[in-house]
Amino acid sequence: QCLQAGQTLPAGVYRLCVPTGGGKTYSALRFGLQMAKRLNVQRLFYFAPYKSVVHQNANHIREALGEEHVLEHHSDVVRTKELERQPEWEMLCEQWSAPIVVTTLVQLLNTLFSGKTACIRRFQALADSIIVIDEVQTVPAHLLTLFNLAVNFLSAVCHATVVLCSATQPELERADHPICCAPAEMVPYDAGLWKPFDRTEIRYAGAVLLDNIPGFAMQKLEETDSLLIICNTKAEAQHLYAALEAAGVRACHLSAGMCMQHRRDTLKSIQDALAAGEKTVCISTQVIEAGVDISFGCVIRLAAGMDSVVQAAGRCNRNGESGSPSPVYLINCADERLRGLADIADGKTAAIALLNAYEKNPGRFGGSLSSPEAIRFYYSSLYAAMKSGY
Repeated sequence: QCLQAGQTLPAGVYRLCVPTGGGKTYSALRFGLQMAKRLNVQRLFYFAPYKSVVHQNANHIREALGEEHVLEHHSDVVRTKELERQPEWEMLCEQWSAPIVVTTLVQLLNTLFSGKTACIRRFQALADSIIVIDEVQTVPAHLLTLFNLAVNFLSAVCHATVVLCSATQPELERADHPICCAPAEMVPYDAGLWKPFDRTEIRYAGAVLLDNIPGFAMQKLEETDSLLIICNTKAEAQHLYAALEAAGVRACHLSAGMCMQHRRDTLKSIQDALAAGEKTVCISTQVIEAGVDISFGCVIRLAAGMDSVVQAAGRCNRNGESGSPSPVYLINCADERLRGLADIADGKTAAIALLNAYEKNPGRFGGSLSSPEAIRFYYSSLYAAMKSGY
């Protein structure tokens, strides 16, 4: 369908809504390359919110298209080979003049809004290009206005084609400063097409004190060989890690407090342990959620926005290892403190509203907390509670 869209659709703004683990990166790339060929577009951009996702998908794109065509641009890229080409690489970063540029969403927003000379120099590269924005649901609420205005400008004035990719598409046309027109669905929802990706079941486990979560996790470890616990804060992750270690559980810990190399090494050791069938427990912050190709038998997610919950579910039974849907337990941490984390707190409030509505009438949401109806209800609740002007 993405190939067909690339052969027929005009330049504009489109949504690519694909279930987690469904291959959004390759599908969007196929669309972009086909449209670039048809319309003689010289440049394709891939933007993602996290450096880990950018690095992982840059590797996939290089494998598909060749090293010489792809520029990976973010703060963790260090050129240790071919030092004689360092000036060339730096020039490509300054001008974004490579055929395919893979970089972060922060770089896009800086280019559009910071006003620095280097950013203005890159701006011209965005005109008449194809722009793929992955995990678009991660755009913070306080940046929705800037983001929507940017997409409107890139499409209407710069004649760029913008593809918004996510498993949980935000309804940006319903924000106070909306996208000009509702983006068309590149792959319309089809229950039969989505069915093979029904690999998890989100279950609400109620309100639980933080000190009682390790006991809940120990119970689940009796039913599975691999468990992932995702927390909203580094302090929560450290607390649960220490509690499980004290209980004799060998566990791994991941957070943004670790340097990039440390996180990569830890992630590699976890993937090796999972591949070997070893008993594996990981306590992590949100760094593991979006785009990380890893699969656990069971996931526990402390309550947050439903976009985060669905992303967490994407780390469970990711490749369909289990013949039936695997459990993803959603816990409302009763004594959680989210001071200074307004986006997470607002998302959690909207998610609790969905859980309450779902408990009263599951049929309204197709019997699933990750259904399109549930996600629409969640975003409606989230936007309704936002301050005017966002």
